[in-house]
Amino acid sequence: MLYSIHDRPPIGTSVLIGFQHFLAVFAGILTAPLIIALGMGLSVEETSYLISSSLVVSGFATLVQINRVGPIGSGLLSIQGTSFAFISPLVFSYQTLVVNMPAGEALGMIFGSCAFCAMTMIIASQFIRYLRRVITTNVAGATIMLLGISLVVSTLQNIQREYQQAGDQGWLVLLLTGLVLASIIFFSRSNNVWLRISCITLGLIIGFVVAFFFGTVDFSVLGKLDSFFVPVPWRYELAVDWPTVLVLMPIFLISATESIGDLTATNDLSGLPTGDESYWQRIQGGILGDAINSLFAAFVCTFPNTTFSQNNGVIRITGVSSRFVGYFVAGFLILFGFFPVVGGIFQAIPNAVIYGATLLMFSLVGFAGYSIVASNEPVRRDWIIVAAAIVLGYTVSLSVGSMTFLSAEWAMILSFPVSTGAVFAIALELPLPKSKVQAQA
Repeated sequence: MLYSIHDRPPIGTSVLIGFQHFLAVFAGILTAPLIIALGMGLSVEETSYLISSSLVVSGFATLVQINRVGPIGSGLLSIQGTSFAFISPLVFSYQTLVVNMPAGEALGMIFGSCAFCAMTMIIASQFIRYLRRVITTNVAGATIMLLGISLVVSTLQNIQREYQQAGDQGWLVLLLTGLVLASIIFFSRSNNVWLRISCITLGLIIGFVVAFFFGTVDFSVLGKLDSFFVPVPWRYELAVDWPTVLVLMPIFLISATESIGDLTATNDLSGLPTGDESYWQRIQGGILGDAINSLFAAFVCTFPNTTFSQNNGVIRITGVSSRFVGYFVAGFLILFGFFPVVGGIFQAIPNAVIYGATLLMFSLVGFAGYSIVASNEPVRRDWIIVAAAIVLGYTVSLSVGSMTFLSAEWAMILSFPVSTGAVFAIALELPLPKSKVQAQA
């Protein structure tokens, strides 16, 4: 490390490295709320609010995470943002709720349910060592694979819809989607580390430029935006919907296990010991910070917050793990969030361009789930649990329509394959016998 966790690099160095961290998470933080808003069919104004609030909340959440105050926060250079893991369950829950109530009331129930789950995670964070005994690598891997599969399927359906709606211009939809997908893959394979880190942003820029050349970029959204963003606490009347809680809670638990992995990687890169009491205090503080940040996000009506893994790559490349850099990352996030025009430009990007980027990102979500299982030296028992959870999750979700004996609430819960598959994975993990080696581990 050129600068360790407690060092204070020169201001110029800190600003430059902080901006690199900002670029690493910028596209991800903006893409997640944009995809959720598109899936919910929200207005330009509502989408702009969600994007701006996601940036601002991510900035303040990062400040919480890098500053260990009492038991809260990891004290590591860990950057926060809206997790892709919540896209599918949030869109699913909203689409189910909005059938029977106004959009504003449905959003209030979404954010209220997120707040309840976040408060539950505040309690669960105190037992984080035991949580890993329930949310094993098999459970986490199967759930994340299901998330990736559901997101890829949804994206392909969106691309098909865009193609059909475009009529004679359908070829342009395929061109933009394919070009962005190919560009991101190309830059991700580059020998230049900065091109690899910025591959998603570069792919979106290329797609945006080509779309602008063909006249499909709509800048009219910019005229509908406020000049300055002001967060509005309790923008919607918060309420708890228990079926939505049951859909979201497994994702909160899985997201916590992902954060453990992210924080452990940051801890290692910072040159700190792993496995001792101070390590577990940092992990517990990080998960508690995630939960408090997600609770704050719900109060200002935006989506759950969690650690981002991309920043570990920036730490590895720059050799800088200083928490001092995190102040500048947080500052960039808050600054750009206060100007809706930043999110507005992102909203002006044609859907085909966005879907080209998310198709790859969501595929990698599924692959990340596979990697979690594969990294733990799996035996046949592990793959049986993972495969069975995925198959049963989707089988039950596709069969709900014929289960006339189910109440509307249970039909909603079981219709979402990810949370259902997670429950099956947990249920299978407990009774299936482990080998002697696994039992000793």
